[in-house]
Amino acid sequence: MNNASLELGGTNWAEKDASLLGYTVSDDSGRFSPQEFTFARGSNLAATRIGKTGLIEKGRENLLVQSNSFDTSWGRTGTTLTSGQTGYDGSNDAWLLTKTGASFNHLNQSISQSGVKTFSVYAKAGTLNGLRLLNLGGGNSTAYFDLSNGTLVSKAAATIEAKIEAVGNGWYRCSITDNEAITQVRIYPITPPAVFSDNGSIYIQDSQLEQGLAISPYIETTTTTAQAGVLE
Repeated sequence: MNNASLELGGTNWAEKDASLLGYTVSDDSGRFSPQEFTFARGSNLAATRIGKTGLIEKGRENLLVQSNSFDTSWGRTGTTLTSGQTGYDGSNDAWLLTKTGASFNHLNQSISQSGVKTFSVYAKAGTLNGLRLLNLGGGNSTAYFDLSNGTLVSKAAATIEAKIEAVGNGWYRCSITDNEAITQVRIYPITPPAVFSDNGSIYIQDSQLEQGLAISPYIETTTTTAQAGVLE
């Protein structure tokens, strides 16, 4: 045989064909002939496997749409957006989110989700140094972050966990986790610790809402949600 093969005994062989090792019964003799395995790949976010590092891997999904196109399906209350800003990843895909007018101005996306979930966004200080994330609904899970020094200022009782992680060049990935039924996620530019009345701006990029207690690598979405990782 020209391809890599394995002797099964009794003059029977399995052969590597098209990068797969497979065989089928060819006749009543009981001998086997090489044949590629075929299968249908489904999609199941509950699927898991043990990866090469020995850790459990699973399917992931970004439940937000237009996850970095904040000028599309996102709502704006007293805020403006400027695209083409230098991002945490060296791209020009970040946005300048500018707050104009009175208090509680924000960027938002409506969504219906329940259970344990984590909302995250990359952010950097501009003329304002603070960020508030809010999952609207239930207990209104929320947290306040100081983007000038990378610290969590405070979080609400409904927030299971809130984190701020430095990713370089003054950027942070900020996240909140809750177990509430929510109708909207919101991003507020603020002045720390919790001043909403100041005008100014912060930089944002790459938002994500996902099931579970922890943030995972970012998944870009457009008009629909997107999945990654182990799906079957």
